[in-house]
Amino acid sequence: MTTEIPYQQHPPAPAYSTAPPWATPPATPPDPAAQPDPTAPAPAYGTVTPWGAPYQEHGQLLVPYPEEMHTAARAEPPAWWPVVVITFFFGVFGLISASRRANQARRGRNSTAPYWIAWGVTAAVLSVLGAIAAAVSVPAYLAYREDVITKVVQENILNDGRLQASAHITAATANCEPISPRDAAGARRYDCVLSLEDGRTGSLVVTADEAGNWTALTTKK
Repeated sequence: MTTEIPYQQHPPAPAYSTAPPWATPPATPPDPAAQPDPTAPAPAYGTVTPWGAPYQEHGQLLVPYPEEMHTAARAEPPAWWPVVVITFFFGVFGLISASRRANQARRGRNSTAPYWIAWGVTAAVLSVLGAIAAAVSVPAYLAYREDVITKVVQENILNDGRLQASAHITAATANCEPISPRDAAGARRYDCVLSLEDGRTGSLVVTADEAGNWTALTTKK
């Protein structure tokens, strides 16, 4: 005689949900253990800022000088010293360099003042140096020019033949010194000491223009 083996017992399978995935899940009953204790004190959230109080900044960087961080993202400005060099050697062309460097600094949110100051100070120094050079060089040039004219007068007295024709003397050397400023016509008086060929000396006062053309005024033997 055989005995039928009973089927193995299994727990019932959960019911298949027919709700779509986007449906609101069913509410679960509240857990009594998770309810707040009515006898516990209320949490403290800090003090309330009074009305009209200054705004408190938060989230500042932990550095000794936070204000320096406002310029940390700026580009490095161009150097100002090339403006001084270009202005000193090329004059007005330094203004072009100052303008270009100032524009580049402004695009990087940097100050443009150093470049204009460098150009202005250098230009002022050059103006002073130029005035000093003019005050020294112009008189030196005029003195040199008068020395050249005096030598031309001496050469003309000795070599143009007018002395022999007018005074019938021949001079071996002539040493002339200006004795008056030039007049409106450009003429000037000279006192000339002549060494004659016969060994004697003589004095000749002449007037001569800037080209060395002379005219005798008095003659002494």
